[in-house]
Amino acid sequence: MTQKAYQIKTIRLHPAEQRIIEKACAALGDLDRTTLMTDAAVFHAIRLGIYYGADAPPPLTSSWPYIPERGDEATSERISISMNVIAEELVGKAARHVHTSDPLFIIGSTLAYIGRLQVCYTGSERPTPEQALEIKEKLRAIKLPAQYQYARKGRK
Repeated sequence: MTQKAYQIKTIRLHPAEQRIIEKACAALGDLDRTTLMTDAAVFHAIRLGIYYGADAPPPLTSSWPYIPERGDEATSERISISMNVIAEELVGKAARHVHTSDPLFIIGSTLAYIGRLQVCYTGSERPTPEQALEIKEKLRAIKLPAQYQYARKGRK
């Protein structure tokens, strides 16, 4: 039996989540949604201390703040992303660590990652300072719920 290198993940998004992710992908030069969401989920798994070669991190002392608040609003957009088997394993472990499902971990990670990019992305590898500035301005124009807004330590 041949193993597949990618696994399809089906994710249900609220319309606001969909718009935020679309705007971030557009700001980043029409970045593929799967790339953004996978990078974000792996980034957050590693921040939680989940990576290959590491012992399981200690239990969280408080709830993970990025689990999307679903409320009564129905999800309207169903998307599929194709996640490589390496990322899939890390994301699954991270989701279990924060006591949520893989899709909610991926969504929360992505929105939090966008919030971090709004503050921390410099565009230092762009060919011109003007291109970097354009990306930064587009990212900063995205309106995020408060739980995903990133504040550097020492800033208010």
